[in-house]
Amino acid sequence: MGTVDQKLKERLRNFWDLQQEYWDMLSAPSSAEAEIRKKAAAYLPRGEAVLDVACGTAANSGFLKDDCRYVGVDLSIRALQRPVGPGLKVVCADTDHLPFREDYFGGAIATYVLEHAVDPVHTIRETWRVVKPGGRIVFMGPAWDFPFAVPNSLLSKNGSFWWRFSYAAGRFRRQLLGWWFGILPFEQVADPDALHFKFIYDSDAVYIVWSYELIRKMKQWGCKLVYWEVDDPMLGTNPVVQAFKRFLMLFPIYRYSGGTILLVFEK
Repeated sequence: MGTVDQKLKERLRNFWDLQQEYWDMLSAPSSAEAEIRKKAAAYLPRGEAVLDVACGTAANSGFLKDDCRYVGVDLSIRALQRPVGPGLKVVCADTDHLPFREDYFGGAIATYVLEHAVDPVHTIRETWRVVKPGGRIVFMGPAWDFPFAVPNSLLSKNGSFWWRFSYAAGRFRRQLLGWWFGILPFEQVADPDALHFKFIYDSDAVYIVWSYELIRKMKQWGCKLVYWEVDDPMLGTNPVVQAFKRFLMLFPIYRYSGGTILLVFEK
């Protein structure tokens, strides 16, 4: 990881460790008991050791701890001081350098994680490394697949038409390069709004998640996509915009577009 990336990771770690409101929000019952978490957890093997990657306050444990050997790992010590449920095995560690041996877990889950990964390829690779062959890897969280989709971490810049135009044109060009030549961008927000403004949901996102590149990278490592869904295709209400987005979704790079994605892989 480069020096700039390491500095960004440290800034984010300090932000997460100091934000009481942030963890209060994530610990709320509406978050911990979300149906989509329950659905994601249902795809993991029972009776095996399961890793909750960047577990935060261990919200997923409510759907896992009774059926498997739950292990959570997170970079923020503040998060791990407030686990949802007593007696959980949690570890404070960097998800880019997981302190577990290769092929140890029967499955791994990462919910609302990848958008916060400073080095998403490394995070995904580490998750893949610690899951044994035949195990399941589940990713769930927001995605910004269309080239004009902007995360809240860039909201302060989104008011400018020319900025939006440049952003969309640049992303579209890089997505085409990823599709045609395999040069996957894994685009990063170098200075997210959460570090400067009052926190709103996903204003700390640093990876602009693109479902296609995530799936393609996992397939390069020999994983099979066994299930996927989106909660909302985010088509909007304008019929012209709806038609345009449906047209884009005919292409492989936008096939999985939606607000929140659920991807289940088998190693």
